[in-house]
Amino acid sequence: MNFTAFLIHATAGAAFLAYAAALTQRLTKNGDHAGRPWWTAACLLLMVHVACAFQFVHHWSHRAAFKATAQQTAAVTGFDSGSGVWVNYAVLSMWLLDVGWWWLAPARHSSRSRSLERLLQGFLAFVWFNATVVFGHGITRWLGALAFLWLILLKWRRQRKLLNPQS
Repeated sequence: MNFTAFLIHATAGAAFLAYAAALTQRLTKNGDHAGRPWWTAACLLLMVHVACAFQFVHHWSHRAAFKATAQQTAAVTGFDSGSGVWVNYAVLSMWLLDVGWWWLAPARHSSRSRSLERLLQGFLAFVWFNATVVFGHGITRWLGALAFLWLILLKWRRQRKLLNPQS
């Protein structure tokens, strides 16, 4: 693996680990700011990952990124579509807005609707699950699956604790 491929994979892996760390903190600690540094780091690392991919692989061409995404999607699913590149743009935009909101107006961020939080978290989980488990290979796939099982366990434990405060 050459250095640019390593850089692209390493920034994606670091972004996923920071994402999992942020959610772990949010699910295990109380407080409005639990996980915010990890959440921010994950977003920034994902931006670096995308910038590296566009610089070294796609040469800042949306068309090249769309074509490569279509080829990867077809290889895994049999569905020849590059629309996943637009999903990636949406992830970056939504996540960056969320990070900015959390730093600039933390009280409003923590009091936002549960529906909005569920929508964002569901969308990000869907994308990360696909990136690590569905499209991932080898150790990436296994670590992604383990991380998601860990987060599901934490979410279940938190829900159980909220429903039964005595336990």
